[in-house]
Amino acid sequence: MPQPFLAFLTIGQSPRPDMTGAIVKALPRQVRTVECGVLDGLLPEEIATSFAVREGAFPLISRLSNGQSVALDEEAVERGLQQCIDRLEAQGASVIVVLCTGTFASLRTQGAWLIEPDGVVLATVNNLARGKRLGLIAPLPQQVAQIQRKWSAPGDPLPCGSASPYGSIESLLGTARTLRDEGAQAIVLDCMGYTQQHKQAINEILPSMPVFVSAGVLASAIGNLF
Repeated sequence: MPQPFLAFLTIGQSPRPDMTGAIVKALPRQVRTVECGVLDGLLPEEIATSFAVREGAFPLISRLSNGQSVALDEEAVERGLQQCIDRLEAQGASVIVVLCTGTFASLRTQGAWLIEPDGVVLATVNNLARGKRLGLIAPLPQQVAQIQRKWSAPGDPLPCGSASPYGSIESLLGTARTLRDEGAQAIVLDCMGYTQQHKQAINEILPSMPVFVSAGVLASAIGNLF
């Protein structure tokens, strides 16, 4: 029988220590982990053919092993995630962590714990920041409207802007300042690609602004499984 392990599953190419580092630190040393990516082993032309964002479709963003960022079609990614989940379970994964804050309603496991950051981060931050006005940062401009709907109460859209975690830090800081000026009392970095370094950069220019990093919030939750 395969030895149980925790699997990190990225929508791009693995490994992604920038995403998994905070989570691994929260785990007991005896927990074995592996990393897997939907795009592992695929050439750029294969990715362009199978994962290109359809017109009008919701895009997701991730990174390839060469450091290049790539926009991906949400439906194609969801299919790829399920294929990886099936394979990881067959190999003995007892916990599978999807490294993306997108919403994937159809994902299923046979017995393994399936951890999707979207629900974990949303519930945790909303409870911690109850009564505070959140400012949201999405990776892509095309994601702003959907992320705003996800976090906002009906009729009260929260301030939201975009800055890629794989782009310039100046863009991120400019977006953070704008959200502060629009009344944000805390900032949510709604993508697993954002890191503690992004949080620290924002805290240097906005020292009194709480910043929620999706990977950090998820790390605290996953530690309770072991």
